[in-house]
Amino acid sequence: MDTGKAIASALRKLEYGVYVVSMGKGTAGNAFTASWVSQVSSEPPMISLAVHNKHQSSRLIANHGAFVVNIIAQNHADVARIYYGPAESGYEKLKDSTVQSSPVTGTAMLQGVDGFLDCKVVNTAVVGNHTLFLAEVVAAQIQADTQILTSSSSKLHYAG
Repeated sequence: MDTGKAIASALRKLEYGVYVVSMGKGTAGNAFTASWVSQVSSEPPMISLAVHNKHQSSRLIANHGAFVVNIIAQNHADVARIYYGPAESGYEKLKDSTVQSSPVTGTAMLQGVDGFLDCKVVNTAVVGNHTLFLAEVVAAQIQADTQILTSSSSKLHYAG
């Protein structure tokens, strides 16, 4: 039995929300579809975000010190697909997007999404081939009836 394949197969079964993470200012920023997002504290409210070290977004988040998790509803999978794909598809994914500044950090965030988490990075750790960003949620909004997009409902899976 190939242990590496067995581990990868089991990890692909883990369920995640699917979000669009944006960073930077205005349409000069960048965005990518992410699923490795998790709450890690309630007081203060904090989340973690894992970003591959080779992707420019990791550097952009570190330089800006903030990011926004744009929350996507199940019936808006097309929004997540716009920002899905390898880094090689370009770093100007917000170029043709309608964005506004998040309320606290001023980070580019998508208009028309179902909610957002405005996040200020408080710590980072390199964990294997990813950087784990620990961030305090400094502002948030969500539509009460939103059913979020997930890895199984969208078929958008990330295996690192």
